[in-house]
Amino acid sequence: MTSLTVRDATPDDSATVAALYRSAFSGLAYAQPEAKQASQPGGFELMLQTGSAFLVALADGEACGAVRWWQDEGICWYDLLASLRPGTGRALTRAVDQRAQDLGLRLVRTRIPDVRRMADAFGRWGYLPVSRVRGEAHDTLELEKRVPLLTVREQRRSDAAAMAELAHLDPWPFEQGTRPGWFILADGDRVAGVVSVVDLKGGAAEIATPVLAKGYDGRALEIWMLERAATWASTNGYHTLSTLATDAFRARERDLEDRRWFREGDRFVKQAETRPLDEEPPMGFQFDD
Repeated sequence: MTSLTVRDATPDDSATVAALYRSAFSGLAYAQPEAKQASQPGGFELMLQTGSAFLVALADGEACGAVRWWQDEGICWYDLLASLRPGTGRALTRAVDQRAQDLGLRLVRTRIPDVRRMADAFGRWGYLPVSRVRGEAHDTLELEKRVPLLTVREQRRSDAAAMAELAHLDPWPFEQGTRPGWFILADGDRVAGVVSVVDLKGGAAEIATPVLAKGYDGRALEIWMLERAATWASTNGYHTLSTLATDAFRARERDLEDRRWFREGDRFVKQAETRPLDEEPPMGFQFDD
């Protein structure tokens, strides 16, 4: 079976992606002007250097699709969607949806030629038309999709069964109510990950290795879950936090250092900023009566 993967495009992809755009858009009357630029020698690399972000799809290591994406005023946009293999366009739009979720964006938009076959395909992918622009050669449809909100929140009783299946836990304790220090990565109504805080006594706590559902790895969501659990731990009196230095965390060591997680042997450790409950609040802060 052919393996299809999607990743961020780099300058090293310039030649292969340029050839891809030449093949995908050759002879199309409704091809976007930027598609011509991307297909020319050096054009794609120049677009990357001037701020454009692209995703590239690969089948068994060979480029078979690409798309440009960006965010503007709280909306994720994409265009220049090119596909040379069945299923590639869908994989690329899913990847854009994921980028939007990772940035906390709810709306994804794109513009396509007003061609029935294309509109039907995007409709099956969850995109609905919001406007039509008249053009000399052809009309253009603006499409929009609302993606589920991706959040890290406290565990709820209704999460018990999904947590048990994902993390191999006994669901019974979680069916009894919210357990302090347990958090869920929620993709809309779906439980997509689990993380928890383990009391090590003496003001120290361990953040258990985040568990993610299939398809959610490689997106740095573990760091988001780690930080949510760490915030809870620090506000509940723990001053020293640690977590196992997994492959996923070691690959993003610089990101963790920016968040004051530092490598110590086989673990990452963070000294949390805590404040005793009886300490005077900072100037300007007032308690409610």
